[in-house]
Amino acid sequence: MIKLERATSYSTDSLLIEKKHLKVLNLYYTADEPNSEEDVSNVEKVFEQLIPPQNLEDLAIGRFFGRRFPSWLGTTHLTSVKYLQLVDCNSCVRLPPIGQLPNLRYLRIDGAAAVTKIGPEFVGCRGANPGSMDVVVAFPKLESLIIENMSNWEEWSFVEEEDVAAAAAMEGEEDGSAEIQKGKALSPRIQLLPRLKRLQLIRCPKLRALPRQLGQEVTSLEILHLRGAICLKVVEDLPFLSEILSIAGCFCLERVSNLPQVRDLRVHYCPNLRRVEELGSLQQLFLTDDMREMSSVWLPGLQLQCRQRHGEDLDIYTWA
Repeated sequence: MIKLERATSYSTDSLLIEKKHLKVLNLYYTADEPNSEEDVSNVEKVFEQLIPPQNLEDLAIGRFFGRRFPSWLGTTHLTSVKYLQLVDCNSCVRLPPIGQLPNLRYLRIDGAAAVTKIGPEFVGCRGANPGSMDVVVAFPKLESLIIENMSNWEEWSFVEEEDVAAAAAMEGEEDGSAEIQKGKALSPRIQLLPRLKRLQLIRCPKLRALPRQLGQEVTSLEILHLRGAICLKVVEDLPFLSEILSIAGCFCLERVSNLPQVRDLRVHYCPNLRRVEELGSLQQLFLTDDMREMSSVWLPGLQLQCRQRHGEDLDIYTWA
């Protein structure tokens, strides 16, 4: 369905929801900019009525210029969705609460210029019982997460910092029964991205740091690809990252450390990368010509580590 800016609100919400054999749905706007507040209001109303059927497996939304995503995005209407793409939805200030989609395997977010922070709302645990000892699993089957062209995205977190502090304090309770910390009910315990294998962050120039929980909870991560994360200064404490770390165009990156399972490191145009250490399983290093001088600072240490732990030299290649 294209040129949805021409659509008007309908008398019922059943236009798509009754199409029980529909598996793939692409919803696209083609207008560059809304002409008025009335246009924005209209597209939001139309989108609220485009409720997909529950058997839908593949959903793509492109160039939606409403300021908020429809309420059905992230609810029981999408229980069968495996593939989700949100492309150039540049007016929405928050991403939808899609962390509870039970069968989502692939998620790509490409362009969301109004988003400056991705926080707990993305996990989508609004219906969970605060203070419950039950574990809520966020993105239970997601295997690939691609976030790109997020020009104003600065902060990324999965939980509120006060919840982290309160949970740490509760660990000291002998009976584990405390549910209130500083007069506030704790958020439910969350398990994050248990099946995530591949994470790509591409052209996110203002992102300052990776979330701490990425290293603490994402136990299946195999590949991390970072490109154009200009403000990122460190990549560290990812004990479960097991295969490839690829870094390109991260101009402010200074340190890569404590990645004990990474086997393959690829570095391109990171002119301030002065420390690379604690990569005990590293077997292959790919460097571009622009990294020759800077890598001379930390490369001898990696080569010595490889000889001591594996009895052989580190394989070094030119990365084109």
